[in-house]
Amino acid sequence: MLLALRINVLAKGYSGISLENIKKMIAAFNAFCVSYVPQQGTVGCSGDLAPLAHLALGLMGEGKMWSPSTGWDNADVVLKKNNLKPLDLGPKEGLALINGTQMVTALGAFALERAHNIARQADVIAALSLDVLKGTTRAYDPDIHKIRPHKGQIQSALRLRSLLHSDANPSQIAESHRNCNKVQDAYTLRCVPQVGSISNYSNGYLLAGAILNVSRCSEPLSKGAALNDGHLTFGVT
Repeated sequence: MLLALRINVLAKGYSGISLENIKKMIAAFNAFCVSYVPQQGTVGCSGDLAPLAHLALGLMGEGKMWSPSTGWDNADVVLKKNNLKPLDLGPKEGLALINGTQMVTALGAFALERAHNIARQADVIAALSLDVLKGTTRAYDPDIHKIRPHKGQIQSALRLRSLLHSDANPSQIAESHRNCNKVQDAYTLRCVPQVGSISNYSNGYLLAGAILNVSRCSEPLSKGAALNDGHLTFGVT
């Protein structure tokens, strides 16, 4: 994902990198050639200078790279065995390759995907719990959640209704206690959509920030003249 995000940003044409080097990066991506980027380091910096430098190093034929046909090997060997040419840098291209926020964006995207899956799994677990505990779906009625129109809450209630007892999806457990004398379920069952709304809303907010950061260009920008900016920071979503 890191290389794909870098290609996406550099291809916009505002970072001052040549078309020839962009084509070489795309060829490396299509060949599944991946530069070695350490998980930990000792260099503190703004933006993602250190990890993006390691990404560029492999594409230049230095350091280590991985590909399906070679495994881990010296970058020049990996490029050669995949019929790829190393990057040949011109003026400003070194800075263009290392200045950006694509590493933190990639990590954030992976974390967001996991959080989204966990939120959906939480609703599945809640539905199973309600069924086993012989609860009722009345608290998940759509009219209830329209009154407090929280998008995340509505999403959670909708998922619960789709999983639980209905004419289209009958449950023997639900049928067994259709006429029980229980007044209402415990908070832990009734309030699942309200609790789930927090994670659903947060995931939606973070997704919007991630989409915005995918298109964030480097600093300085090259648009006729060099334009210094603050795009190097990943503190703004």
